Amino acid sequence: MTTLKLLLVFVLMMILLWRKKPLAQVVIASSVLLALLCGTGPAVFFQMVWKATYSQTTLELIAVLASIMILERLLRKQGYLDRMLKALSGLFRDRRIVMAMIPAFIGLMPSAGGALFSAPLVEEAAGKSVPAEEKAFVNFYYRHIWEYFLPIYPGVLLASSITQIPLSKLIPALAPFGILIILIGLPFLFSIKPSEIPASSSSDKEERGKLIKDVIFSTLPVIGVVALVLASVNAILAVLLVVGFLVFKHRYTPGQLIAVVREAVVIKTLVIIWGIMLFKEVMTATGSINDLPVLIGQLPIPQIAVLGMVSFLIAYLTGQTGFYVGIAFPIVVGAAGGQVSLPLAVFVFVAGSAGTMLSPMHLCLSLTIDYFKTNLTKVWPKLIVLETILVGVALINYLIPR
Repeated sequence: MTTLKLLLVFVLMMILLWRKKPLAQVVIASSVLLALLCGTGPAVFFQMVWKATYSQTTLELIAVLASIMILERLLRKQGYLDRMLKALSGLFRDRRIVMAMIPAFIGLMPSAGGALFSAPLVEEAAGKSVPAEEKAFVNFYYRHIWEYFLPIYPGVLLASSITQIPLSKLIPALAPFGILIILIGLPFLFSIKPSEIPASSSSDKEERGKLIKDVIFSTLPVIGVVALVLASVNAILAVLLVVGFLVFKHRYTPGQLIAVVREAVVIKTLVIIWGIMLFKEVMTATGSINDLPVLIGQLPIPQIAVLGMVSFLIAYLTGQTGFYVGIAFPIVVGAAGGQVSLPLAVFVFVAGSAGTMLSPMHLCLSLTIDYFKTNLTKVWPKLIVLETILVGVALINYLIPR
């Protein structure tokens, strides 16, 4: 049974990831191994590589991610983020709010290890008296509130591509979890003693009006991308339109733009996406996921529990949203007989997101822990409670009859 061969490759993949082997190498090697186990010859395998490389889905994903990288670099170079952070610090008297909003706003742009960028700013907003584990929790947790529904994050884009659920439907279904993650984190945020937080805000009405304008204008590029995608504009076109506007506004020369592109585009990240799409193509072409619904149906536990555990485990071992979506969602599609319902897609996505948020392999978590010189075991308890709530709500949402 080819499905058993897929499961064997899956186990080997998890072992390699547990031993911290590079993600791109693991997923590409797993694709080759699965093809060999299924008796695929070199000529047929290279056809799979060709199809995975030049499929519309792969090209669109790579194009939109490269565009997002360029947009992020432009926002950094032109001082949009710096302007926004200074304005926030001047607007709110309760610095706990500023502590949360700093990583939240920086999280509007998907950047590997982005929590390290916000950590010094959180440190400055919080002051020396706030315990390190509290600052680490706020910096990491609120950095990732947008990953549930922003169309500029690769996980959301990849989930939509694999399940064939349009972004215009998937995003509204995931958005409540973005709101929920903010709300359920507030008790922990406000448990920090007010006396430990230095108060600082501007009381001058004219000055506050200027600060509000700074926040609005500094976030307009990202808001523009989100609005265009929600209006069913192609994600690539939406990002490129905003990039084009910024290039025109700030009068970039062709040479300057080329330099920005070279600085911004991380080939390693794009290779990981390509590897994921190759693995998906090999699974599909070899038929190794065809018998998965039957196999899962024979397990002595509910299918929904199996799918949730698969998504969570892959995410926990990799610490990357794009990776668990790329591996778990094709399995979900196979188990669902080719058609994934919206509640099922949301549950699997949330279960996987919980895995990434708890994973020591998550770059943002490890960098945050290191920066604030604290221990993971002091941050984990809060994260476990909050992620359990989110997964529970997603499960209830799935089980509600429709």
